[in-house]
Amino acid sequence: MAHRKKVRPSLPASITEGVSTTEEAFQNRVLRSIIKMQSDLFMAHIRAQLNTLHVAWDQLEPIKKKEALTGLLTKNQLFKSEVVGMVVGQFEVAEHQEYIASQREYNKRITQIVLNRAIDLLI
Repeated sequence: MAHRKKVRPSLPASITEGVSTTEEAFQNRVLRSIIKMQSDLFMAHIRAQLNTLHVAWDQLEPIKKKEALTGLLTKNQLFKSEVVGMVVGQFEVAEHQEYIASQREYNKRITQIVLNRAIDLLI
């Protein structure tokens, strides 16, 4: 089976305009492009986890769906770590070194971006 290497998408320059902190720059330059590139994988992983937890997704109202996604990505530490690991696994060595400098902050940003994306795509 032939493997295609995924290429990080280019994001519009408007996303990086007005960036004021190193964390914001890293988020917009690295994190957002990786999350966009891996979006289908994240959504499949989230759906599989909801299925594993026996969440009757199709029967939930939109507000309950949002609550389920929020709980999954904020309260379920194992799942949250998996999501963060899926992003970190795409880093280059220099990016990883930058990530380590503010790991807690970047983990929060990763979780929030994936959560927002999941809400937009799954609800």
